[in-house]
Order: sequence, then structure tokens, then C-alpha cells
Amino acid sequence: MMLLKWLNRTLAFSLEIIMLIVAVYVPIKTIAAPWLKYAVAAGLLLLIIVLWGTWAAPTATRRLKLPYIVIFKFLIYLLPTYLLFKMGMRNYAWMLYALVVITEIGAVLFHEYN
Repeated sequence: MMLLKWLNRTLAFSLEIIMLIVAVYVPIKTIAAPWLKYAVAAGLLLLIIVLWGTWAAPTATRRLKLPYIVIFKFLIYLLPTYLLFKMGMRNYAWMLYALVVITEIGAVLFHEYN
């Protein structure tokens, strides 16, 4: 059981990193204006970091409780999923969101939000 809990936490952290990478990668690859692509990438990165750090980080002072944290995570992961869809990477988008659903189910089952 401890191994599954550890694997779920590792997958959840990996998805957080992937979300940040996608938020930077997609604007840089899709926006033509050099100054705008970096501004949008930095803005998305900053937005995700601030929102996550305020409401979803394990050490956040205003961490959301169940069921709101699960809803928040499902909503915030829609951003990289949408960006991947927009780039035509539909399979990656589906895989990303499916893994998010799996990790959130695991987090609830393993009582990660208590």
C-alpha cells in the first residue's frame, strides 16, 4: 500500500512539472512575435505558480479542503490540456488528463487531503 501511495505522489509531482513545461512550451512554439511569446509564457507560468502555491501546495496557508482542492486541480489542469489540444497533440492531452484523474482518485483513496 505504501508503494502505491508513493507512486501516486510521484506521478502527481511529475504531472505538476509537465503542466509547467506545457504552459511555457506551447506559447513559445505557437506565437510568432518574439516579445509576445515570452511574455505569454512567463505570464502563464507565473499564474500557475501563484494559484498553485496559494491553494494547492501541501504547505499553502490557504490550502483548499475536499472537494474544492480536487475541483481546483481538475480546472487548473484544463489549461495544459487545452494548450496541447490547440497544438494538435490530442493524444498527449488525453493522456495528461487521464493521468490527472487517476492521481486525484488515488489521492482521495489514500487520504492525501486530510
